[in-house]
Amino acid sequence: MGCIDSSFMEAVSAPRTSTVADDVRSIAWWLLVGAAAGAVAGFVIGGVGGRLAMLLLRLTSPESVIGVISDDGFEIGVVTTKTLNLLFGMTMLGAANGVLYAAVRSAIPRRLRVPLWAGFAATVGGATFVSEDGVDFTLLEPAALAIALFVALPGIAAAVIVVLVERWVVAEPWANRRTAVLYAGAAVVGTFALVLAAVVGVAALAIRRSGGGPVVARVARIVVPIGLIGLGLWGGFNLVIKAARII
Repeated sequence: MGCIDSSFMEAVSAPRTSTVADDVRSIAWWLLVGAAAGAVAGFVIGGVGGRLAMLLLRLTSPESVIGVISDDGFEIGVVTTKTLNLLFGMTMLGAANGVLYAAVRSAIPRRLRVPLWAGFAATVGGATFVSEDGVDFTLLEPAALAIALFVALPGIAAAVIVVLVERWVVAEPWANRRTAVLYAGAAVVGTFALVLAAVVGVAALAIRRSGGGPVVARVARIVVPIGLIGLGLWGGFNLVIKAARII
């Protein structure tokens, strides 16, 4: 099939001249790339980065926080096997993010992909993670640092996903078996994302074979950027309110 720069929108909007098998291979490739990129970013930034953030906050917080159970169920100041649960959970979350990005990337202007996707993840993710009722943002000090870290982490992870997907998706699909196996291995770690990938893939194939792809692609190029901006503003608004109450 040659070197491609594909995603959900490009796959479904292209002229229907290929076979079903060709469409499945193309769609499966960008889904695999998205899941793998997200799994890597989720593990490194969300998992390892999240633990390092908590370590930093433990060092800047009073000794009284050591031994307290965090909002995520971890004992602050103690590294246990539950850390593996965090790493696995962040890997799955990252993989799901990667699949979603791979699905909509071509509906986002190229120069805006990093800032829009990272900003969306930072504000919506930050608004989700930051809680004025929990332990992480009331006992850990300084509160402003805790908020900044857990807003930055999902934003950085999303930016890494964009960079990795843009680098990987243009490769010759399935040409390098070793690369495909590595991508598949990373994607499998994010097991939950494979379910999402299957749903998105079936939807892409159905739209592609129905011939309605061009209409979907035109609508998506309007709806996706506006939706990301709107959700980002909503997340930012909620984040500011929570931060103001905490600080």
